[in-house]
Amino acid sequence: MSVNLQLYFDEADELVSFLSGEGWPFHGVSTLTEAAVREQILSGRYDSTEEKKTFWIVDDKGARIGLLRVFDLEDPTPMFDIRIGARHRGQGYGGQAVKKLVEYLFSNYEDKIRLEGHTRADNYAMRKTFHHAGFVKEAFHRQSWPSEDGKIHDSIGYAILKNDWAENKRTQIDWNDFPY
Repeated sequence: MSVNLQLYFDEADELVSFLSGEGWPFHGVSTLTEAAVREQILSGRYDSTEEKKTFWIVDDKGARIGLLRVFDLEDPTPMFDIRIGARHRGQGYGGQAVKKLVEYLFSNYEDKIRLEGHTRADNYAMRKTFHHAGFVKEAFHRQSWPSEDGKIHDSIGYAILKNDWAENKRTQIDWNDFPY
């Protein structure tokens, strides 16, 4: 079981099918309609440009099992979003894909010093993925992640530093340095 990243190239029908055919319980909108995905495509959300890249996550047989977007590439601290298809979740594909993204980013962009991601606090699978990919928990945002049902969830911010990745280490945060 291994994954690779393949750059997305205007495969709109496949993207619409993937995103509207799955539930995304830990995203702000858990059910995407075909029309909503097509609107996102037309607005350039998935285009690969200087500012953002979109990748299919493919398994070792070439099947598309997920999608990964990295954005804010004009900044030294870009962010990313990942979606793994329901039948492939919990099998380690997400962690492998995130590690591939980290390697891609830090190997191809000299000016990138860190990669950042956020997830809902109750998304334990993604939190585990961040940890296993070498990311460090850096932030806890109270009542910051709205969901379709009107509930506001807490969220957690994670990041990996280029220096930590290069040295295969993890620099921890001192959460108790000051009470203010």
